[in-house]
Amino acid sequence: MGGYKRSDKAGQGRHRAKAPLGPRLRRATVVLAASMAAMLGLSAAGVAEPPAAAVDQRFLVDVRERGHVVAVGTDEELLVSAARKLCKRRDTQSYEKRRTAALNSDELEAVQRSFGADSQAFIKLATRSYC
Repeated sequence: MGGYKRSDKAGQGRHRAKAPLGPRLRRATVVLAASMAAMLGLSAAGVAEPPAAAVDQRFLVDVRERGHVVAVGTDEELLVSAARKLCKRRDTQSYEKRRTAALNSDELEAVQRSFGADSQAFIKLATRSYC
């Protein structure tokens, strides 16, 4: 006959006695503390900003992916500088006032060469990338 066998040894059967509450509470406390430490470590790692060069390159890639032509070298530097300035002045003035007040003539020309008359596209892309 198969099925359930009765064990002659105490504590070895199907219904074992529960472990005392003290060790279980200590184990649960250790697990809780370890998981909270892990969560804090992960959240602190997520707060760190990516390097500025990586953000700059991502911005330039986004500009090019949207079909805008950016000359390698000076125009890249001018566009990045313009985008950073735009973000710095974001809270003080309207988009158009901020654009003209924050950017020098070289930066304005670089934006116009890359974006033409669509300065709002530059503003949206810059604020999404840097702000």
